[in-house]
Amino acid sequence: MAEEQDMRIVGEGVEEDPDVTELVTRLEARADRETAASSITLRWGRRQIAVVKRAAGLMGVPYQTYLKQVVFKQALADIKHAESILAGQ
Repeated sequence: MAEEQDMRIVGEGVEEDPDVTELVTRLEARADRETAASSITLRWGRRQIAVVKRAAGLMGVPYQTYLKQVVFKQALADIKHAESILAGQ
């Protein structure tokens, strides 16, 4: 038999614990500060943008997400390649 629990309905909202709410608010603010995004502007021609949008569509992601993923992946590869060349000198 299931254990009985004391429950109360408080309407359509959720009853909040003020201490938990305050803690969550502080943690969210801290996370926002630590992960603050920067923005950049790229000036590309229409054909270049069309190619990127087509590739993003084929991958099933928004084109800005695609750009971030591809640029980050390529940057890591370039760093690895450059470090391997410098290590051989």
